[in-house]
Amino acid sequence: MKKLQILSLLLAVVVLVSSNSQSKDLSTIISNIPLPEATIVNFDIDSLSLRDITLLFDVEIKNPYPVKLKLSSMQSVFFIDKKQLFKTSTDKLKIKAMGKATSRILVNLKYSDIINIIKGYGDREYLECEVNITLTLPLPKNVQKYKKEITFNFKLKQNIPAIKPEISIAGFTVIKPSKREIEEAIERSKKKNLNADAVTNMFGAIIDGKNPVKVIDPSDLDLKLKVNFDVVMKNKTKTNLVFQDLNYNFNVNESKLVDGYTKDIKNKPGEYTLSVANEFSSKALGESILGAFSKGSGNYSLKGFSMVKFPDKIKKTPIKLNFDEKGVLEIK
Repeated sequence: MKKLQILSLLLAVVVLVSSNSQSKDLSTIISNIPLPEATIVNFDIDSLSLRDITLLFDVEIKNPYPVKLKLSSMQSVFFIDKKQLFKTSTDKLKIKAMGKATSRILVNLKYSDIINIIKGYGDREYLECEVNITLTLPLPKNVQKYKKEITFNFKLKQNIPAIKPEISIAGFTVIKPSKREIEEAIERSKKKNLNADAVTNMFGAIIDGKNPVKVIDPSDLDLKLKVNFDVVMKNKTKTNLVFQDLNYNFNVNESKLVDGYTKDIKNKPGEYTLSVANEFSSKALGESILGAFSKGSGNYSLKGFSMVKFPDKIKKTPIKLNFDEKGVLEIK
């Protein structure tokens, strides 16, 4: 009730000004009405992958009225190096009465779309992204007699890295278990009448990609097998990246092999090698992974993320680079 009284009093003042000042134009009347305020308080790179980049902008809206406001529309036009990439719009924002709210907008840009409009993309270190935003807010119904809505225009700029990557897995090697390691695994399994030499030969044959004499199902033992491989990324642009780490989940033929974290990284201009040294249990040796060993190759998927430092002209703090890559793995 009190909120309605405040709004009614406000409108009464406006009407009084209007009736007693016939010579005043509409803009003078409107100047007596408090209006919402909108500000872009943050515009930045949220994250990126080897295929796309996600930008964010935080919109702060102040509502001076004792009633909620709902956004009429917010239209955004994105330009890369002055060339229009696409338009987007939303009407999802709501602003509480007599208060302010900050809403985060996330927008995804595909590198394939950017490459299509930029000539000489491979020679670029970074690109200028410009966003033109038009934000429209409706005014309360009783105020709409004088002004139906209010519009804000913003122009934002952000440098984004040029990325054109190639990913491969190199040096994938599984270390053959020793007889002692086999004996310890047999002891843990509490299986009787297993010959350690025969089991050792079986695992050696599996890793060599040969057809082993099956002494036991490999997944019946909890034998730790050491694995090493490199994630090699070649970037076909002038952007210089510095990888700081890698959090990874690595599958072979859609079956989990290893996951973990590494900081064993070699950063060279245009080529980056992230080395993994891990171990997996023989319990993971189901049909799909055994098939990859037998064939000497398989399909891999790599998911995870790295914190990557780009030149300061792009961003002064590290950016989260997400991996979701698939390819063919050669097994040595």
